[in-house]
Amino acid sequence: MTLSCKLIAFGLLILSPFTALALTPADTSGKKNSLQMAAPGYQISDYTSYLKGAIACFRQDSVDKGMALLSKSIKNIRMQKDVKRIMPYQGYEVFSLIEDINSSNLSPAETQLGKAFFKLVFTMQPGDKNADNVLDGFFKRAPNTVFTKRLKLLTASFKGKSAANAELSRLLKESPGLISANIMKAEMLFDEDKYQECIKYCNQIVAVWPQYAHAYQMRAKCYYNLDQLENSVADYNYAVKFFPGYFELYYDRAECLIDLEKYKEAATDLRLTLQLKPNYNWTYYELTRCYRKMDMPDSALYFINQHINQNTDDGDGYNLKGDIYCDRNEYETAISLYTQAINLKPEKRVFYVDRGDAYYYFDKLDDAIKDLQKAISIDKSYPFPYDRIGDCYYQKKEYETAITYHQKAVKADPTYKYAYVGLNLSYTQSGKYQEAIDAAKAAITIDSTYASALGNLGWSCYCAGKFDDCIKYSYKALKYQEDATYAMFNIALATLAKGEVDKAKQLYIGFIKTCKEKNYEIRDGATDDLRNLIRKKVYVEESKFIIEHIFEQKTE
Repeated sequence: MTLSCKLIAFGLLILSPFTALALTPADTSGKKNSLQMAAPGYQISDYTSYLKGAIACFRQDSVDKGMALLSKSIKNIRMQKDVKRIMPYQGYEVFSLIEDINSSNLSPAETQLGKAFFKLVFTMQPGDKNADNVLDGFFKRAPNTVFTKRLKLLTASFKGKSAANAELSRLLKESPGLISANIMKAEMLFDEDKYQECIKYCNQIVAVWPQYAHAYQMRAKCYYNLDQLENSVADYNYAVKFFPGYFELYYDRAECLIDLEKYKEAATDLRLTLQLKPNYNWTYYELTRCYRKMDMPDSALYFINQHINQNTDDGDGYNLKGDIYCDRNEYETAISLYTQAINLKPEKRVFYVDRGDAYYYFDKLDDAIKDLQKAISIDKSYPFPYDRIGDCYYQKKEYETAITYHQKAVKADPTYKYAYVGLNLSYTQSGKYQEAIDAAKAAITIDSTYASALGNLGWSCYCAGKFDDCIKYSYKALKYQEDATYAMFNIALATLAKGEVDKAKQLYIGFIKTCKEKNYEIRDGATDDLRNLIRKKVYVEESKFIIEHIFEQKTE
């Protein structure tokens, strides 16, 4: 397609549909009323009529009348809603140039150039290879002014923004405050992943035009890519404030809110997206993520089914649906869905990881190991599959093999705290208590609030005969997880092991009372540890008393 055809496509296809979408109002009331495509007053059909009329006039050489119709169309749209606020460089500049041509701010030569330019834009036929030559002729005869350079830059932009770089640099040097040039520069920097530099240009743009929603949107995307999520949301808020009818703003803001774990707010934005643009992108998928995180599985299933109906060959949809069933402990159904995902994308690592995890919880350990090994063959750098294989061998009571895989997880990512807990458990079962203690301490070095690591460290200390350390770390575990009942009874057990029998009895009584009041589960381990003392002939009568009179169970 020649440059001229691209310009025609822009004039006919971009302005009208984009304007129609931009004029769609957003219903933020929370009601489920259907939205109208245009506000009362000027209608989109009027815009199309003006555009067609302008093209007819250009073809009849009625250039002034054609420009007047274009100007009238833009004026009426902007009276209803200023779509320039959300337009990127090319749309913004086309509107601006048409408005300038119909103003009294240009010289006669500039006005004549502008009219000739837009006549060419709207009348050249597809396949006309002479368009570029005609444009070159216009610019050779044109005055060397900022207006001419803006036309040159717009023309160059249709060949690609990189082709326009030299023209842009000249224009910015001459007119550093020109909004359109700054917009294009910001867009180019964003496309090059130069987010900090893009932010600087966005700052300059909003300083000149504080209502320009597109600049806030660009800056929000930069902040998102820089992982500055709160800043990103703040800029999306500004963009929505200045242009509340644009669906993409709500969708993108929802992405930030999901990452911030603000799922209810994200779901609201995604519902608005669907009202404004039904079936847009992965809106149903993202809604599923929100409702799953809000523990609303029925809603999550509804939306993931909508997504799958819309994207029947999307493996990620089946995988997410599998996650929902996995959350509900319906592992067989989850495995079936993960299998569908794998059949669609057989080389996607996470699908094997998720199915392997489901097999693990479904107690099909060999199948789990097979899937997790497949995940490792696809990507050896990810620690979770190694760690979960270690868990599988732990369940199979093959502790040395489990240790090997947990060590591989640590090697893949030395900051992966869960692997150290896996090591701690396997070392403890192997009787390697100091290694177990060291592994648990490594985990809490990474995360000092990690309750499971603290509780396991307490148990390893108990096994090593370090009863005071057991008590200390068990209390720390309770600080960060108040329902860690195993830590409660480890405290009481270690106190008994120290010979403080009466204190131990009171601790058991107090912890049992707490569990009953708060409906915490008391696991068998609480009494199994006392029975183990009886088998070892240590504190036999005291342990029997606690089991029979405090737990109210039989000792046999």
